[in-house]
Amino acid sequence: MSEFFLKSILSIFLIFLTLSAMFTMFEVFGRTEKKFNIEKLKKIHRINGWLYALLYLVIAYLCLDFIVNTRAELSPRGAFHSVFALTIIILLLLKVSFIRIYKQFYNQAKTIGLLIALITFGMAGTSAGYYLIVTKFGTELFPMQKAVAEKMTVKNKIIVRTDPESIEKGKEIYDSKCYFCHDPHSAEWIVGPGHKNIMKNPMLPVSKRPATPENIMELIINPYRDMPSFSYMSEDEILNLIAYLNTL
Repeated sequence: MSEFFLKSILSIFLIFLTLSAMFTMFEVFGRTEKKFNIEKLKKIHRINGWLYALLYLVIAYLCLDFIVNTRAELSPRGAFHSVFALTIIILLLLKVSFIRIYKQFYNQAKTIGLLIALITFGMAGTSAGYYLIVTKFGTELFPMQKAVAEKMTVKNKIIVRTDPESIEKGKEIYDSKCYFCHDPHSAEWIVGPGHKNIMKNPMLPVSKRPATPENIMELIINPYRDMPSFSYMSEDEILNLIAYLNTL
């Protein structure tokens, strides 16, 4: 299971917790004639809140861990998602402070709770919702990845470049995009496997596919497991990167 799919599934549970919190809040404060035991509803709401906070922290950790390890640049959609996530943290802190400390603002806590719920839908929709829809629940690649992969499908055997200029350009690409997760000078794992002798070994370290330039290009575009996709790279950049990998 990829990390993206795992985060999406966890986000679905977060939505369920959000809906549960809204239901209990509406039943406690929104009805003049109560249909359920109010004390039980309040208890459920509190437990629901703790579970929401815990699950939120788990998802946030997975997101931050991915960003730190890959140094990935946020897309516009990712930026909106991050703003939603940060807003939720601020609102949660405000709500807790209004309930526990500044009790004269207790009535505002209800409005803040509703805002948290609505922003949670936006946060999950811009990440999990988008991912699950465009990948058909994780069974397909993103459309952009498909288009690039089709465009760059290797029909003929790749001739590995050996000129110093290509190797130097490949090293620059490696240092900017790969070095954070892979060690080029050993086979030791950092976030991913080390790349020493990667093209001299019979198989690639994770996918266990033959260590050919064609398979390396394919994995750069359509990565295996948790590696981020570099499908936005040009064919020339990938060939230069392969030229450098061939020297390790």
